Amino acid sequence: MSERTPDPSPRTDAEPMAFTADEFLRGAVAAWLWFNLLFDPTLAVVSVMSQSPQWGPWWSGAAMMLLYGAPIAFVVSGLVTLLSCGAAWIVGRMLSRRRSFVLHSACFALLGAAIGTLVVVGYTVAIGASVGEMNPIAVIAIGSSAAAVPLGWGWTVRRSVRIEAGRERRPSADVDAEYEDSL
Repeated sequence: MSERTPDPSPRTDAEPMAFTADEFLRGAVAAWLWFNLLFDPTLAVVSVMSQSPQWGPWWSGAAMMLLYGAPIAFVVSGLVTLLSCGAAWIVGRMLSRRRSFVLHSACFALLGAAIGTLVVVGYTVAIGASVGEMNPIAVIAIGSSAAAVPLGWGWTVRRSVRIEAGRERRPSADVDAEYEDSL
C-alpha cells in the first residue's frame, strides 16, 4: 500500500498566509456557496415581509423567489465568482505577507462589497431601473457578497491549517487510483 506524502506547505515565515491554487479554488467555491446560503433565504424572508395581500397568500412571494430567484442567483453568482477570481487572487497575493486575520477579513469583505455593488449597478443599468427601485435586492446582494467572501476565505484558512497540523486528512487527488494502487 502506498502512503501519500503530504504536499509541502506554501506558507513560510516570509509569507505566512500564502496559498496554493487548490486552496484558492476551495475558497472561491466556499464563497460562492456562502453567498447562495445567505442571499436566497434572506430574499425569501424579505419577500414574505413585503408581500401585499392583493398578490396572494403570504408564502407566494417566498415560493416565487425560491423557485425562480434561487436558481437564477445560483447561476449568476457562479458566473460572477468565475469573473471575480482574478481580483480575489490579487488581493490574496497582496496580503500573503500579513498574518492578521482581521486585516484579511476586512479586505475580503470590502472586495465582496465591491463585487456586489458592481453586479447591482450592472443589473440596474441593464434593466433600466433606478437604484431606489432595486433597494431591497441591492442591500441583500451587497450584504451577502460582503459576508460571503470573508466567510469562504475563513473556512478555507481553517481547513488548510487543520490539514497541515494533521487534524484532518488531505483530500485525495484520485480515490480510484489510490485504491487500485493499494491492491
